[in-house]
Amino acid sequence: MMKMLIKFITDLPVVIREKSSTGSPHSGSLRVYCSQNPEIKPTFSQPNPCNFRLYYSSGCLLILDGMHPKLGYLLVGYYVTSTDEYDIKWSMPHCVLTLRLIGLSCDVFDGQKPKEMLSNEQKKTGLKKCPSLLEIAGHSYFFGGFMVGPQFPMKRYLDFIQGNYSEKAFLGKPSCISTGFKSLGLGILILAMHQIGLIFIPEKTLLSEDYLEFPLWKKLLIMGVWGKMALYKYIAIWLIAEGSCILTGLTYNGTEENGNDLWDGCTNVKLWDFTTTTTFQGGIRSFNCNTNLWLGQYVYKRMKFLGNRYVSQAAALLFLATWHGLHSGYYVCFLNEFIVMYFEKDFEFFLTTRLPKLKELLLQSALKYPVRIFMKVYMDVMMGFCLVPFVFLSWNRYLLVYNSIYYLGYIIYFGWPLLSPVLKLLIPKAKNEKLE
Repeated sequence: MMKMLIKFITDLPVVIREKSSTGSPHSGSLRVYCSQNPEIKPTFSQPNPCNFRLYYSSGCLLILDGMHPKLGYLLVGYYVTSTDEYDIKWSMPHCVLTLRLIGLSCDVFDGQKPKEMLSNEQKKTGLKKCPSLLEIAGHSYFFGGFMVGPQFPMKRYLDFIQGNYSEKAFLGKPSCISTGFKSLGLGILILAMHQIGLIFIPEKTLLSEDYLEFPLWKKLLIMGVWGKMALYKYIAIWLIAEGSCILTGLTYNGTEENGNDLWDGCTNVKLWDFTTTTTFQGGIRSFNCNTNLWLGQYVYKRMKFLGNRYVSQAAALLFLATWHGLHSGYYVCFLNEFIVMYFEKDFEFFLTTRLPKLKELLLQSALKYPVRIFMKVYMDVMMGFCLVPFVFLSWNRYLLVYNSIYYLGYIIYFGWPLLSPVLKLLIPKAKNEKLE
């Protein structure tokens, strides 16, 4: 972990010192190669075959041919190298590379279709011609994003190296310098909070005998704080990595109304929104943003043919779990996300259509403050509940934790589909309801 952190921090002065050369399409791949890191070398097998298949595949075959070799290679790597712990090996940057190259295959496929058949997102990212091997290598191993992200499409990278951002971004002293170091500072602050938090609540606290002896309310509160600490390490690394990308100018995203440059084109976490949100929907939208956008564009929205958004969502989450690894904990974690989101949306719809006055009372009156506090505590606790299998991975460990809290989350989320039909029979729809 420290080795990875040092890599991100050392990238920052490299960007400043070599500002004029980082726009080269091969500078990222050369920097990776010159690092002589044996944990990265297994990933070198992917860009070259990818380039060959992009040239000689077409239609739906391009999507399938772009997905199965990369994901298959990754899964074999997981099978060979994984342990019962969270592994930081070559498979970690390779999982980032897998999404990048699958997205590239989809973008080339989209570029071959008539413009009127494309969505607005596909029009922005579609590629009319296949990039060169050098461009693919530079995009794949761009030093600010090849270890833990952020994900960004080839179109953004090509616009960057071709100088399409220079008119706004690089006249005079670029404002990206202060923004990049701000991201670095926030990352270091969050990392410090994570390390301090581990002193009081170590990562394996939930498996300790002391924790198992606590009363239920105390277990739940500790689980909520533990969940925050577990996520802070990801947030910290993403912010530091984003700082490297910002300094290069890759993240340029136009200007505000007042003319100030925006550098949020590769933002992976919206820190304030993530900290203050009281809903899981808000948490998902503000955490791991680029991966969620990638999943929505390249998996979820391409499954409209299934005819059911819940089936499409389940398929997308299954892909995401498989991409993370072979441990059962990943699949249970994303199952948790699915049932939590179903409960949240269905419960809100129930209040909106059947108890609108109660909803208004809770959200608009003086009660909104205690209600907001309750919702924040609930969300943090249940976020910790959902993360337990993601952190502990093995079923014998995460089931030990769930058993200690009497599977409370599953009682709520699996109980709601059984309870809601009864409540809908007892409580009729409100008159003149306004569906949201």
